[in-house]
Amino acid sequence: MWAKTGPETGERRAARRASRIVGVDAARALAVLGMFASHVGPDPYDGGVDTLIQGATGRASALFAFLAGVSLVLMSGRAPLRGWDRGNAAVVTRVLIRAVLLLPLGMWLADLDTDVLVILAFYALYFMLAWPALWLSTRTLVWVAAGWALLGPIASFLLRRARDTGDVRYVAPGFADWRQGPGHMFETLFLTGSYPAITWMPFVLAGMAVGRLRLGELRVQRALVGIGAALAVLGYGGSWVVVRLFTGDRLARIAEPDSVSDVIRGRVGSVPVSDAAWLTIAEGHTGTPFEIVGAIGVALGLVGLALLACRPWLGRILLDPLISVGAMALTVYTAHLIVIDRWFPLASGETWRRLIGFFVVTMLLCWTWRHTLRKGPMEAALHLLSALPARWVRGAAGGGSAHPVPASDGPVR
Repeated sequence: MWAKTGPETGERRAARRASRIVGVDAARALAVLGMFASHVGPDPYDGGVDTLIQGATGRASALFAFLAGVSLVLMSGRAPLRGWDRGNAAVVTRVLIRAVLLLPLGMWLADLDTDVLVILAFYALYFMLAWPALWLSTRTLVWVAAGWALLGPIASFLLRRARDTGDVRYVAPGFADWRQGPGHMFETLFLTGSYPAITWMPFVLAGMAVGRLRLGELRVQRALVGIGAALAVLGYGGSWVVVRLFTGDRLARIAEPDSVSDVIRGRVGSVPVSDAAWLTIAEGHTGTPFEIVGAIGVALGLVGLALLACRPWLGRILLDPLISVGAMALTVYTAHLIVIDRWFPLASGETWRRLIGFFVVTMLLCWTWRHTLRKGPMEAALHLLSALPARWVRGAAGGGSAHPVPASDGPVR
């Protein structure tokens, strides 16, 4: 997968680059639309056709975090950084400024009356923790992600048990959490919140490893689909086997008088700390080793399928509205929360009609914006506010750089 290929013509090289960019955008759009399904679609536990909604639960946000890792690597120029020079300092500056900007944005969105667990503040911590990994090789990133996927949930379980935080649930920090002090804020983002970094960093690290690959090559795209399917079977299938053969009866006794699904439904981000058997389940947002491996597999498979679908010109044309949504993911995510807060309270009915309306209107508006004004407003602002200081950092020491700051943000074109 990492082997070098022969010489390419300029046309083939341009086509490969275009396929890579729009394929990542298409995958990001799937994550955004999956979040729509979770946020404005009908409750899957209330009966009816729930496959779409239940399938999006946990997987959409995991794909979002996975693609954050891909974007970090594309932002840095894809190759592992070497040493510490002006270019590297500029890259780190961009990453950290984006984290600083996403934190208050995420807290403001969390304070809206949407009943949505906003992920952006957690993103800020992911970026702060991930930038040293820009120096790691692809294979090292894979091993670190694998080790974190196994040990992170165990560490989370033990830490929450020791601090008696096992019953904390449904937490997305707003400005009220900030006023309680930086220690409380860090604990929420790292350990007890709805997308805690201690169990979500494997998604980011795995995405960074994938971002290093030659994503425009057919064999890489096929490998992503194959490996993703294998990991999904290993994670979700492995949990199914372990629960039914070893821990199912124990979990049923622990959960009484409720069912296991009712207990898990009442939590987001972690499992209870009453018994280690909870670490064998794989439902969305539980942060267990099985769930992390399975969700990474789904993310790999979806990215591979999106890249394959965007290879032919016809595929890129047909998927252009979807690609446009992915190119403006931050804008769409922010806007849909404001719309929910102002005009669509979750208590209102006709959620299937509302969900379809969100899909159609979002794709139409994003397609129109992208083909007239190109970059989304939030993406443009984030790029400007992070790129200008980074260029100053690069130029403050004078001279050139081995790693110039890219003029754009990879897949957001």
